[in-house]
Amino acid sequence: MNKKTQHKFKAKMPALTYEEYFHRRFDSQVQLVRELERVLGRKKAFEIVGKASEKSAVENVKKDIAEEGQMKNFEEFKEGMKKEESSPFWTHTLTVEYLEETPKKTATRVTECLWAKTFKELKATDIGYILSCKPDFAMARAQHPKLRLKRTKTLMQGDDCCNHTWYWKE
Repeated sequence: MNKKTQHKFKAKMPALTYEEYFHRRFDSQVQLVRELERVLGRKKAFEIVGKASEKSAVENVKKDIAEEGQMKNFEEFKEGMKKEESSPFWTHTLTVEYLEETPKKTATRVTECLWAKTFKELKATDIGYILSCKPDFAMARAQHPKLRLKRTKTLMQGDDCCNHTWYWKE
């Protein structure tokens, strides 16, 4: 008998699956942004939500730096990224493939993303991009003044992957 393997998004976290947790977490945010959009108009609502999302992301990075210290170089960034991506939370929410690593650049491809899947199911990838993808650029700059991110594709926007290139700008 061939037992079908459960997809990692359906693993328990302990009480809920990762999918259930994401739906509960983001459904209310989608409803709030849609109401802001209805009252303020799309442009103004997305501007406010985008700024708040980036501000929150940067503040979280600053808290991490205050607790763990400022990274000194790109090697520290790469080590931290790999450590984080190997944690149970990240291994159950993303599928990341490393394409290239040099002393000043790391290129990855994300082929599965629970954020993108969840916002697609909520018919809100426009909101998902503003809440979950767009802040990545501000977070990179907040981690270190020399750290940069280049990305031209996201699953959230309907592409076949997210193509992250992290690099150290001298």
